[in-house]
Amino acid sequence: MINILPIWTLVAFITVNILTLDGIKCTVNWNGNWAFACDFHGNDMYSVRSSGEHCGGKCANTHGCTHFAWTLYNGGTCWLKSGHVSKSDAFPTGRHDMVCGVKDSPTPPVFDKGNILHGVLATRHGAHEAGACALPASNYAVINSVALGSIGSLQYIKFRPDLCGHVLKVDCGNGPLDIIITNSNYGGGLDLYGPTWGMLTNNKPPGETHCSAQLTERNAFNFHGPRCFYKPGTDYGNAYYHNVGLLNTGGRIVTGATIDNRAGEHRGDNPYYAFDFGPIDKNKQVVFTFNKGPPQFVALRDCEYTGSEQMWR
Repeated sequence: MINILPIWTLVAFITVNILTLDGIKCTVNWNGNWAFACDFHGNDMYSVRSSGEHCGGKCANTHGCTHFAWTLYNGGTCWLKSGHVSKSDAFPTGRHDMVCGVKDSPTPPVFDKGNILHGVLATRHGAHEAGACALPASNYAVINSVALGSIGSLQYIKFRPDLCGHVLKVDCGNGPLDIIITNSNYGGGLDLYGPTWGMLTNNKPPGETHCSAQLTERNAFNFHGPRCFYKPGTDYGNAYYHNVGLLNTGGRIVTGATIDNRAGEHRGDNPYYAFDFGPIDKNKQVVFTFNKGPPQFVALRDCEYTGSEQMWR
């Protein structure tokens, strides 16, 4: 990931002025993959409000983005760009409140639906519970569940809050089954809820087995497209506190959420982002960013509050 440090902490980095026959001209002074006071011509994919230090990371996590530029426009705007470029294509602007940068080479998505993991330890989980992900009570298309662990064989699907509500395709030797991530199990592998264990192992007695696992693009809910939810049981109707997440994203992983360019934060092993400032009008937009593709803009008023969590077994 390209890291952009706050501009005000990098006063020591300045562009070098050189004397040419035409007068004073600025050159681009690169600091790794980024520089101050530069820009690229055209090739904009889209723009998103962002702080300067986060612009490079947004490009690094966006499929197709190869370079970027950041300006103070509209309180801070990151312009994500595509196409074959090199550092030599950047031009100096003379404005030290601007940043530009490149990705050295295309980077495959961290979460690759085609990457099948083999030999993942699986055990039986006998609980009947909501689980740490606190998914909302709703109409689900996938009802088989798993508490996801963090052992090495899980590789790119080690548990993290962003994976809550996503669907894995798992096969333990008796045919594949789609299962939804509803809980965390640090130190473990695939901790399969009772009915899920029974279907995947042909009702093998509780113990251990090994399975293949793959992240899919399947939606877990019986409705089309992403939907914003308040965390069940959270403080609702409080203008100074909102805890919201975007689910049913078709396999895209939510990497962040902002309101008025201020980032929300995960609090616990769930997919929701907490915003504890305000007052925030419900017409305000929540901007959800992903590991690939454009962001999703959702008005707070359109985020659903179900009040209760879905129970899994």
